[in-house]
Amino acid sequence: MAELGPLTCAGCGLLCDDVFVERSENGVRLQPDCHLGTEWFSARVLRPRDAPAAMIDGQPVDVEEALTRVAELLRAARRPLLHGFDWATVEDARAAVALADRLGALVATDRVGGAWPGAPAVPLRGDSSATLGEVRDRSALIVIWREDPETTHPRLLERLGAGVGSHRRRAAQRTLVVVDDRDTATSKLADLRLALSPERDLEALSSLHALQRGMTLRMADAEGELRELLHRINDAPHAAFVYGPGLTAGAGGERRALTLHELVRELCRSRHVVSVALPAAAGTRGAQEVLSWQTGYAPNIDLASGHPELLSVTTPLDTAEGVDVSLCIEAAPQAPRDGVTGIALSSLPVEGVAVSIRTASAGVEATGTAHRLDGVPLTLQAPLPGEAPTAAALLTRLLAEVGA
Repeated sequence: MAELGPLTCAGCGLLCDDVFVERSENGVRLQPDCHLGTEWFSARVLRPRDAPAAMIDGQPVDVEEALTRVAELLRAARRPLLHGFDWATVEDARAAVALADRLGALVATDRVGGAWPGAPAVPLRGDSSATLGEVRDRSALIVIWREDPETTHPRLLERLGAGVGSHRRRAAQRTLVVVDDRDTATSKLADLRLALSPERDLEALSSLHALQRGMTLRMADAEGELRELLHRINDAPHAAFVYGPGLTAGAGGERRALTLHELVRELCRSRHVVSVALPAAAGTRGAQEVLSWQTGYAPNIDLASGHPELLSVTTPLDTAEGVDVSLCIEAAPQAPRDGVTGIALSSLPVEGVAVSIRTASAGVEATGTAHRLDGVPLTLQAPLPGEAPTAAALLTRLLAEVGA
């Protein structure tokens, strides 16, 4: 077996940087073992090397011809949309923002389809954030709100000092609370569990806020559980809320996130309370921070007016305001709706788009920078360098061609 490592794994937003990969005829094996990391490396290490470098309307072409076609589509676009970034590096996102600025495009790091979740909570209210190390070393109580990190971010609880693999003494001094009506691997580890349905998240967070301010409780049927949770929070000098798409996705999701941040702000009057967001993909945090640095806004912006504007629409972004060209960057593109021309720059095979160009996979074939879910930058290595260009290189070329 050939061993590669230590490497940074981008199988989830945790970006573990102590991973060793063993290749054999039977596939890929990781140490430490992780099903998400195994799937991520397998898809890239075992990717067919004879796949077409680029395709136009399902026919193989060379990269130069595909780039020329993409530039033509972008120059002619009335309302281009750049989105995806699931596997993107910080370098990819910077090049994408530069191209979007030249085009006057929409840029979205959230999902572009589905129900509108509401105006983004963090730009409106801000958040009390922390690194994983701070939570591990200081938080006496961790509340996980409708997430199952044992499945979606398998080593997170270990990193926070609350998992099975954590130091026994440290874990014994920490309380783990799970708010979820599902029976999950994470809920089985909880010291206290509130089995509330998703429809009651906004009500529960509002009620906790009201209780903390000495106001009337809205959820009389859950009063005992909520008071117990608030009592435990108020007994902890430092506490952390962990949340993600389980709270924020779907209609009204950002309103629920906003209520959580308002609760955290209220609790901070007498103790230190932080929130840790679990991104849907490894590239999401880095792309959003690039948007914040370069435009002042995240997660979705509109550059059509010549200056950045925080995007707030009430319909799915792929149908917003006459989008006619959709450029998906390092993600699995959805089938574009009628009247929208789809373009994909991806390290994995894609179908259903007018033009696709295969890119080097950051973390396997190319180096790059990614941001862990708590904002800590980490380097993605290139243990198996390839000849394919990176998404950043392609986007930089497109910027020059569009400008010309």
